[in-house]
Parts: sequence; structure tokens; C-alpha cells
Amino acid sequence: MSENINILDFLNFEIVFTGMIHCGFGPSHLRNFLMECNLPPMSETTIQKIQKKIGQTIIDCAVQSCKEARQEEIDLSPEKVQVSFDAGWQKRGSGFNYNSNTGHASLIGKKTGKVLAVNIRSKVCKICDTFTVQHPNETVPYHDCSRNWSGSSTAMEVDMALNLLGEMEKEGCHVDIFHADNDSSTSGMLKSEFPNTVKMDDQNHVKKGFTKQLYELGKRYKELKQAEVIPYIQRCFVYAIQSNAGNSTKIHEDLDRIVPHIFGDHNKCRTAQWCTYNENPSSFRYKSLPGGRPLQSEDLKKELEDLVSKYKNRAENLSQLGSTQANESFNNLVATKAPKSRYSFFIWLKKFILNQRNIKIIKMKKSHNKKLCYKHLILKNDKLYYLLFYNL
Repeated sequence: MSENINILDFLNFEIVFTGMIHCGFGPSHLRNFLMECNLPPMSETTIQKIQKKIGQTIIDCAVQSCKEARQEEIDLSPEKVQVSFDAGWQKRGSGFNYNSNTGHASLIGKKTGKVLAVNIRSKVCKICDTFTVQHPNETVPYHDCSRNWSGSSTAMEVDMALNLLGEMEKEGCHVDIFHADNDSSTSGMLKSEFPNTVKMDDQNHVKKGFTKQLYELGKRYKELKQAEVIPYIQRCFVYAIQSNAGNSTKIHEDLDRIVPHIFGDHNKCRTAQWCTYNENPSSFRYKSLPGGRPLQSEDLKKELEDLVSKYKNRAENLSQLGSTQANESFNNLVATKAPKSRYSFFIWLKKFILNQRNIKIIKMKKSHNKKLCYKHLILKNDKLYYLLFYNL
């Protein structure tokens, strides 16, 4: 290459921009990458211009792809159209605090495995927020505003589910069976707004919900704290459902065997292929229970019977479980383009430092630069530290 030729003539900014999206880079990451490659970095202003130029094109391609997938799903589903639904959020929930500013959801066809429709909710708009700070007494000028939600983050999922089903109806694709998690609010609104659409449970969420309740019981009963006990009960539960798919009567019977079986009563196990007690009762030992012996606590037995009875009453729904694994895979794909792990790390680091007993906060300041950051002067072991927590 001639030294008189500017390297910028060979740099395709559009390709760099799409590559930045694909890799989950931000402007600062892209600048660092180009500098390491000995290429001139792109300014944030340039990136914004490119975004305006080709961003809408990317959205149009995605919309067209969903339309084609919907038609393909209709062609492959002459009787009933079945879809799976799941939502994801940009910020990880802490278990007691769910306050993500953005959320997204997808509908994926059971026959095609393709995304039929997507939706996004956002509680923030950078243009609106910046203009309001700089011009508090003026009206925000017209722009392509990203803010379309003012409710709670947890309520985004219900709204997106109803919106996506409504969008499918408008496009002439009625959804007959809707596979999603066991969220009661979604189920309630679905019955009200779309009475002809049948809501089916998701096998992954059913398994997670059952296991979560077992661990809650484990906080009160020592027998469940043994390493293999809860996984063993979980395997019995999952086997009872998966081995009898489509047969609610058999699911009810196998679920009814679980609790007596793990407590040493095998009268209901005579027709069960997975229990070998009746082959040789004198030498029978449990492979996954402590000491090879059954559980003993009568109080725990009563609790487990109550838990399993809830699922026995839902045997009809459990016989036709769907799967939202495709949606969860899509959510993971979205997370690689807009990584939530980076944000979560700094939140975790901030909480970790502030929870240390020997740390005293001297100063806390919120700056309003181009990059929003939290500045802390902290005192630990009589030494002064200065930390920046960037809100990525």
C-alpha cells in the first residue's frame, strides 16, 4: 500500500459499525480495538451518524424476517399455531430488586423455530433526559424517542406478551397455543384479552419452580440439606412428567408414588419400572438417599405431599408442556450484543465495597459528564482510595 494513500479510504465505516453491534462493543471498546490494530479510531459523533444512516435498515430487515417467518409458520401449522414466549431484561435482577430500564420479548414458532415477532420496552431516552437537564423550561423537540414505558420493570413482560399476540392477530396469524412461564399475571391477562388462546406451561419453568420450593423446605428440614436428596426428588418429578407426555392419568399416578417411595412405602411402586424394590426387597438400597435408607421426618413427608398434590391437580396441563429454550437462547444472544454482565459486575463491586465493615465513605458525588459515573472517596485501613463506578 502506498504511503500517500489515506487508510481512511479503505475503512468501511458501515462494516465497522455492524461489527461493533455483533461483538457487543460500545464506542469506547471500538476505539480501543481500532487503536490496537493501528487504525484511526472513530469518534462517537461519527458512530451516531452511521447509526442514523443504517440503523433503520437493520430494523427493516428484522421486521421483514419476522413477516416471512410468520407466513412459514402458518404454512407448516394447518391445524393450530403454537408459539413460545419469554422476556429478558438488560439489567440482572438481584432476587429482591428488579428495576431494569429496558426489557425485550420474543415469540418463536414451534414448527419453524424462528422468531415471529419481537418487542421492546424502555423507560429512558437519552435525548429527552439530556434536553430536560439543559433546557428545563422548554419542550423537548420531536425526535425518534426510545421511551415507551412508564410502569414497573416486572410489568413489562405482561404488556409485551399482550402486544405481541395482538400484533400476530393483525397480521392474520392467530395463536392457538401459547407456551410461557407460570407467571400468574400473564395467565390472567391472557384469559381476559385472548380467550381463544390456550396458555400452556413451560417444562423448564415447571422444573425450576418445583426445585425452588424444595430448597425453601430445605431451610427448615435437615434431611433435605444432604447433597443428593433434592436432586433425587427432582429427577423423580421430572421423570414422572416426561415419561408420560400426553397422558395426564399416568402423570397423576407417577406423581402420587414419589413421596411414599422416598419414605420407604413401596405399595404404589409395583407397576413402576424405575423402582426396583419389588425385585429384591431384602437387599434394596436407595442410591441417592443418605446411607441408602428412606427419609424419616413425618412433618417433611406432609409438606412434600402438599407440594406434590398441587402438581397432581395440574396433571392435564403437565401432560402438554412446551419449551421456551429457544426464547432463552434468543435472550442470551441479545445479551452478547448488549452485555448485562458488565453492568452487573460494577453493581456487585460497589455493593461489596460498601458492605465492608472497615470502609467509611467520605464523599459520594454523581457527575454529569458524557459518561455517567459514581465517584467515591473511601477510607479503608487508614488509606484513602478513589473509585469510579461507570454506569455502562
